[in-house]
Amino acid sequence: MTVLHGVVCPQSRRPRVVRCRIMYSTEFGCFLPPLHDPTVSPYAALQHDIELCGLVDDLGFDEIWLGEHHSSGWSTLSAPDLLIAALARETRRIRFATGVIPLPYHHPVHIAERILLLDHLTAGRVILGCGTGTYVHDMEMIGVDAGSLRAHFRAALEVVQALLDGQVVDVTTPWFTAKRAVLQLRPVRRPIETVVASSLGEEAIDLLTATGTTPTVHVVPPWGAVRPGLDADPLSSLVQRVATYRNKAGGTAARIRCNVFVHLADSAARGVDELLPGWSAQRRDLYRNILGMPIPDSPAAHRRTLESLVDSGAFVVGDTAACARQIRELVGSLGGPVTLVFLVPGWLTHRATLDQVTAIANEVIPTVLGGFEGTAESIRLTSAEAGRQMKRRAALR
Repeated sequence: MTVLHGVVCPQSRRPRVVRCRIMYSTEFGCFLPPLHDPTVSPYAALQHDIELCGLVDDLGFDEIWLGEHHSSGWSTLSAPDLLIAALARETRRIRFATGVIPLPYHHPVHIAERILLLDHLTAGRVILGCGTGTYVHDMEMIGVDAGSLRAHFRAALEVVQALLDGQVVDVTTPWFTAKRAVLQLRPVRRPIETVVASSLGEEAIDLLTATGTTPTVHVVPPWGAVRPGLDADPLSSLVQRVATYRNKAGGTAARIRCNVFVHLADSAARGVDELLPGWSAQRRDLYRNILGMPIPDSPAAHRRTLESLVDSGAFVVGDTAACARQIRELVGSLGGPVTLVFLVPGWLTHRATLDQVTAIANEVIPTVLGGFEGTAESIRLTSAEAGRQMKRRAALR
């Protein structure tokens, strides 16, 4: 007898492939950051987002994440809950996640009310993704103190969770007050899942375990490293942080969302060439020139950084087989359950983006899950006996 991934199977001339249970527990989503090229009409950019969300639903992805920012000229999606409400009746099965609502920017009673209303509008297909917020200009526009951001976030998260649990909340904090606050709605089908954007640092893990929330984490941020080679092995760093979180959370039961960029191309080198113009433009114009990150601005530096991200596996770029292999390795390293959320950052034209998402759904994901193995095995077995079978058929005439 042979044991493969914990499953006993009989010996044969060719070992039977048994897909790892971790792979079958993997789900797949897409993440649309709230970023749009400011040279493109904001109206047209929003229509592109709506078309993409419809396609993602049609392709069978499990969930889609829609971000929120409020400044920089690039970040024109300021209310993901409104977009989700607009999409609710245009989609059938996909789950929607706010990706993420910065809790310090809003009163927690209003956040809880809106997410429950969305739960009703989507027939139970909403996930509350939340975080602290990242753009300081967003904070300063509405008087949020960046110095107390984490404490503010935690206080707001505790109130949101209590309200979603049906509790009456009376609390006064330095940032907000809630008196006899209670929600009129209750979840349609099941409790609202709450996911926190996390670095999985020590303090972040303590927050997750204390609040019973689960994390969404980037393999690397969209701009990569500030300089090429600055983080030589981002995947190992991520795996270590995920293992620490799982241990503190009590094992492997907690689902994590892992945001990863995947690009299909004839080769990794060809993929770098296809990505470099859009990636370096966003990296330079938004992250360096507007947000002030100390990113070297030369064509050579941008290329070296992108090549380093691809070579290290932080960006998954290559043909279908190469991408599927890297994704399987990533999922195996992280353990289960995992939702891989494919980053859709706007580095390509809209048409090319739709083509990439379609190819990931129709080529990469089935390869990852072994969807082509049955037909390949049937072809192998049938063709191996083709000569004998043709003689048998001829004898029947």
